[in-house]
Amino acid sequence: MSSRNDRRPLASVPDAAPRAVVALAHHSDRRTAENALSLVGFVVRATDDLTTIDALLESFEPEIVVLDAREAHPSADPFVEKLKQRSDVYTIVVGADSREQRLSALERGIDDVVSSEVTPEEIALRCRSMVMRARRHRAVEEVGTSKTLVFGPLSIDTGRREIKVNGHLIAATRLEYDLFARLCETPYEVTSRAALIESVWGPNWYGDTHVVDVHLSNLRRKLRHRASDVRFMHTVRGVGFRLSDDMFANRRLRPLAARSA
Repeated sequence: MSSRNDRRPLASVPDAAPRAVVALAHHSDRRTAENALSLVGFVVRATDDLTTIDALLESFEPEIVVLDAREAHPSADPFVEKLKQRSDVYTIVVGADSREQRLSALERGIDDVVSSEVTPEEIALRCRSMVMRARRHRAVEEVGTSKTLVFGPLSIDTGRREIKVNGHLIAATRLEYDLFARLCETPYEVTSRAALIESVWGPNWYGDTHVVDVHLSNLRRKLRHRASDVRFMHTVRGVGFRLSDDMFANRRLRPLAARSA
C-alpha cells in the first residue's frame, strides 16, 4: 500500500469531489451544514469531537473544516495551531456574532468567519468558492512556468507557493500567501483592498474588507520575525497595500527578473 507521501493528493485532481469536515457543536447545525455542503458537491464528514477531527485530517484529507466559534476561542489554541500548520486546509468559523469575535478569529489565522445568522446555504457556497479557487490556482501553477520573485531578502516561489526571508521559510497560511503573491505581481503599484478581495476570494465575495488587513498583518509579523529591521509592506490609508520602499532601497534590492524554477 502506498504511503501518504507517495500518493497524489485528491485536491490536486480537478474533477474530484471536494471534501469537508463539519465540526459544529449542535447536532442540528451539523446536519443542516452537512446537507447544504452535500448539495453543492462536497463529500462531508461531521463530528463534534476534536480527536475525531484530528484523525480525519490524516485519513479523509479535507480541503476545508467548518468550525464552531468555540473552537476559535483561545482555549482551543493547540487545535487551531495544528490547523494553521496545514496550509492545504481552509478553515471557516460559524457563530462569531460580534465584530470582536470575528476579528479575533481572523487574527488567529482562521480563513473566514461568519455569524450564526448566516444560512447553511451561504456557508456551503463560501466553502465551495474557497476550495474551487484554490484548485484553479493550482491548475494554473501546474501548467504555467513556476518562477521565483526576489526583492532583497525576500523571495517568493510561485511554483512551490513558498515565501522565504533570508533563506528561512515563512509559515504562511494559504490566504496569506495568496494575498502577498498578488501584491508582488505588481511590486511598484498600490493594490486596492477590492482588487485583493476579488483576486483571492472571488468577485462574489462580500463581507468586512478588514479581513485583508488582518491576514496581511499576521503575515507581516512572520516576515519581520526573520528580518526585524526590514519593512515589507506599506499600508496606503483608505486605498490598499503595496510593497515597502525597503524592498527597493537601492539597485541591488530591485526585483530580479523572474527566473524559471
